[in-house]
Amino acid sequence: MTDIQLTPQPPTLIAGANTCAAFPPGISPYPPCERPVRSNRLCDAHNQQRSRGTELRPIRQRRRTTPEFCTGPGAEESNMPCGLPAIAKGLCNGHYQQDTRRGELTPLYTQRIRQDEVYSLLDSGLKRCPACRNVKPLTEYSRSSAQHSGRSTYCVVCQPDYVLMKRFRFPSMEAVREFRESRDHRCDICKRRWQEGDIAFHIDHDSACCPSGGSSCGECVRGYLCHLCNVQGLSWYELVGRSVTIVPVFEDYLRRYERRRRETLLPEA
Repeated sequence: MTDIQLTPQPPTLIAGANTCAAFPPGISPYPPCERPVRSNRLCDAHNQQRSRGTELRPIRQRRRTTPEFCTGPGAEESNMPCGLPAIAKGLCNGHYQQDTRRGELTPLYTQRIRQDEVYSLLDSGLKRCPACRNVKPLTEYSRSSAQHSGRSTYCVVCQPDYVLMKRFRFPSMEAVREFRESRDHRCDICKRRWQEGDIAFHIDHDSACCPSGGSSCGECVRGYLCHLCNVQGLSWYELVGRSVTIVPVFEDYLRRYERRRRETLLPEA
């Protein structure tokens, strides 16, 4: 009786197979590739090797150097991390924005409402502000063509604080309010207190560091000033007054900032 020798044959393509066929079992010395098929029965990485004309080799697995999910703080009542997908530095988009503003990482606002509830509120002429979390009439929101509701995201009370937070790199809207409260809502130069109905007081920053019309780096914030002191008094003094005569109230204000700025820029011992 003649011995029959069986020659290993390449495996046929199995219907529904979804893994790379670069290393067929029983033929290749390498373990099978478990990456998903893209084209030519190969994964993306092995297709690139094939296009370069090189021998198919196992793909080295990359070790992930950053967490896959956000390690920022989760809900306020739990000790669990955030858990949302991480985009950079092991943080989700919301916590990454907090980190770029150099603020303390705080739990994200997680209150969500269903889409049908959103439309139900709009039909009733209402909208929920994500900052104060209150449901208010649409008349308490500024008009905005960028929103489906035709109104801005934040109510008229919270919108100015949101703009200041973005422009002066405050870590949160609460930090903007704490900044004003730390000065008892008084001007740092004339000490006049803001009253209801007055023109809004300004957050002053050093225009030599950041342009006056643009956003600030957050490090050059000088103080909290009333409209007259900031627009008419201090602006004139910085342009021509300081080279002509010394005005004590303006000079003391500027020197306090220059001293603070110098102390922050000095290298730590």
